Parts: sequence; structure tokens; C-alpha cells
Amino acid sequence: MGKQAEYKGYTIESSPRPETNWEKWRLHIFISVQHPRGIQTREFDSDVLYATEQEADVHGITFGQRVIDGKVVGLTVWDMKSQDRRTTPRFKVQFRTTFSASPKLDATGAILDLSAGGCRVESSAPLTPGMPLELRIFAPGLEWPLMVEAATVQWVSGGTFGLAFFRIAEAERERLERVIEGLTDNTA
Repeated sequence: MGKQAEYKGYTIESSPRPETNWEKWRLHIFISVQHPRGIQTREFDSDVLYATEQEADVHGITFGQRVIDGKVVGLTVWDMKSQDRRTTPRFKVQFRTTFSASPKLDATGAILDLSAGGCRVESSAPLTPGMPLELRIFAPGLEWPLMVEAATVQWVSGGTFGLAFFRIAEAERERLERVIEGLTDNTA
């Protein structure tokens, strides 16, 4: 089949695969986006099987939209649009933060550096790589804390850890960009 759809600047292409053992179809998609270094593509599939190729095709597009929206645990495209994280400017800061993870972690820390795609935090909280967190950043000049709906722990070293921002509302992303612009102005 091969349905294709544009969604939030990404291209979702459905390419269902036959599962001959069960005479069913497995949802399989490609998500692509234009990047400064060319088109970036990532493939995703699901364990759910469908009776027909058409059914898997339709559900593939919806599945792609959910991945793009950050609603499928463990699957992400947030980093496909951004520049290589090593070239994303990081700014040394000293911002207070609170973060939580369901069901029982509520902790505080200090953000030591910040970029559009993540941050480094100092805290005594017991964290492990891959752990999802909700984060609030108390940056100077903001009336209320900046809210990152989902961030993932990338690494832990002693009392510090790195976070990649996974899901952040558009209004909050704009606030983050303003904070970073203020940091850029202060270093120029």
C-alpha cells in the first residue's frame, strides 16, 4: 500500500509488512524530516497485528502521529529536527529545578547548564539512565517555572545527570527559547 502523510513538519510513510505465520499485517512506518545535514529518516514498528494491509496502513499513519507527539513510550523523533546535540549551544547557568517521576519521586536540584534540547542537573536524587522525568525550571525573569512535560535521563555521574527534553508544549518551548536568547545576549 504505502500511505503517506505530512504531520507537524514530518513525513510519515506507512509500509505494512506481512506476517505469514498468522496471515496478518504488521504496522511498519518511516518518519522523515528535513535537517541541516539532509533528510533524516527513522523506522518504527509495532507488535500489533492487523487483519488487512489497508488496516495496518491506516493505523500506521495514526501511530506515526502519536510518535511525533511523544505519546508512545520509548519512541521519539524530537532529536531528528534539532541540530547535532554536540553543536547545540550550552550555557552555564545556576537555576533551581524540581523534577518528578511517577509514582514516588519528587526531588530538587540545580541546573548547571542548559540548551534547547536538554540540561545538566546536580541533585542527590537516585536516578538511572532512561528514566522519564517531568521538570520545572525556575529561570530568572519568568513569572512561573518553565515546564518540560517529559525529559529522559541520558547519563548519571555521581551527583549530576544529563537530561534530554522529550516533550515540551509549544508555549513552553517559546519561553525556553526566550531564556536561551537572554543567555546568548549576556555572553555576547
